[in-house]
This record gives sequence, structure tokens and C-alpha cells, in this order.
Amino acid sequence: MNQDTRYLPVQKALRGVLATVAFPCAVHAELLSTEDRCLIFSQNSNLPFGAASIIKLPLLVCVAQLVELGELAWDRAIRLTVAAPHGTGLLEYLDKSGPWSVQDLCIMMMGVSDNMACNQLIEEIGIERLNDVLHDLGYEATSIRRQMMDRETLARGIDNSVTAADIADMLARLHAHRLVSNAASERILGYLRMNQLRDLVAWPLPGSAALAGKTGGMSGSLLDAELITVSGGPTYSLCVFASGFERAAQAKRVMAEVSEMIYSAVSGSRSGERAGSA
Repeated sequence: MNQDTRYLPVQKALRGVLATVAFPCAVHAELLSTEDRCLIFSQNSNLPFGAASIIKLPLLVCVAQLVELGELAWDRAIRLTVAAPHGTGLLEYLDKSGPWSVQDLCIMMMGVSDNMACNQLIEEIGIERLNDVLHDLGYEATSIRRQMMDRETLARGIDNSVTAADIADMLARLHAHRLVSNAASERILGYLRMNQLRDLVAWPLPGSAALAGKTGGMSGSLLDAELITVSGGPTYSLCVFASGFERAAQAKRVMAEVSEMIYSAVSGSRSGERAGSA
């Protein structure tokens, strides 16, 4: 991966910020084009984190790959058989008497982080097959081991896991339309643009910035992975994962500060100018 000396100042500043953080935190950012990747900053990018709802991105990639292989179809009708898991989403409150297509389940899963849609897809495909697909795609550090809101399994120490490096690679390959296939990449990007939950790295950014990504969170854990396009400018990826904090506000402040610093470095905002200012 290429390096660029333009980012040395922000790298130094980010290391200073992260040195004061008392809980595990991973940051990985890359400047992207369809042909190239340039590292902006990376720290703890291979550290595993409990995935929370970020796992819905790898699951979506698996669905697209299985459609490509002919094992699934976007219009396949699936009856809802899983119990309502609660947490984020709307599906459990809608009419569940009829089937839902794979496409509609993916839209619900990515648009409003629907846990029931996610669990139904996991149930339909199977955990073992999902992990086989992830490993075949080169994602050895990403693991799907439980359904959403399965607290009993989590209490036994069994959790879904991701690394910032794996998720950043998915984002880079999607941006280049080289994950699964060109058409599959474009479809996945479309679902990522539907995300309605943007209160972490998106918070300090100007409204003109275009985002496509996924957030995740549970007690003591917050994660965000985004493709961010500067208005009239370049696209970069940013993954910020944090865990082990006592209050969510602690992690949110770090995530917002990191996001603002990287946006300013990429967009050329004046030093000290708030990215979201008018």
C-alpha cells in the first residue's frame, strides 16, 4: 500500500490523541481510488473487536457472494422463522405472515440495522457456510459466531469478531468495484448508502460529505466503518473501533475528534477549522 508524506502531520497528531485514550481503540484510514490505495493512518488495525452490528457488513458481502455462486437469489422469498430479537430495527413490528425477499431483508438490515432481518439471513445461510465464504474471500480475522441479541451465547464468551484491517479492505474493494463482482459491489454500496444511523464518525462532518457505511454498538463497545467522499474531492475510508469504556460519551468524543482530523487532512481544511462549520 502506498504512503504519502502529506499525511505525516496528521499521523503525528492522531498518535498524540490516541496516546491519551485509556481503552482499546483501533483506527484505520485510507485514501482510495479505483486503482490505488494510500494509507493515511493505522493503529491497532489487526486488533479483534466484538463486532456488534458492524457484522452486518460482512454478512451482506456473504449474501452477495452466495448470489454470485448461485446458492441464493436476491428475489428468493424467505419466511420469517426467527424470534423477535429486539434491539434495532422495525421488522418485528411489521406484518410477518408473508415471506420477505433476500433483497428486502438486506435493505432492512443495512438501512435501519434490523436485527431480525440479520438473524433470519444467518438462519437461512448457516454460520458455518458464512464463515467459509468469508475465509474464501480472504477475511480470516472476521468471524460470525452468533445471532444478534443472543446474550446467552455472548455470556459464554462466544461473539462475532472483526478487525479494522478486514473491514477497511472490504470498503476499499467495494469502492474499486472488486469485491465479489462489479455489479455486486455496486449493490452493496447502494445498501451502505441507505444507512440511517450516523452519529459517530459522521457527526463532525459537513452535510456535503457523502457517506456509505455501517455503525455498530453495544454496552462498552462502539464501531463505525465508512466510505466518505469529500464534496468535489476524493473518497477515503475510515474505521474507528472502541471498546472497554465506561461511558459511550468517552468513545464518541474520540471518534468525532479522529474523524474531524482525518477529514481536514484529506479535504485540505484549514488547520483548526471545524469540519462541520459553515
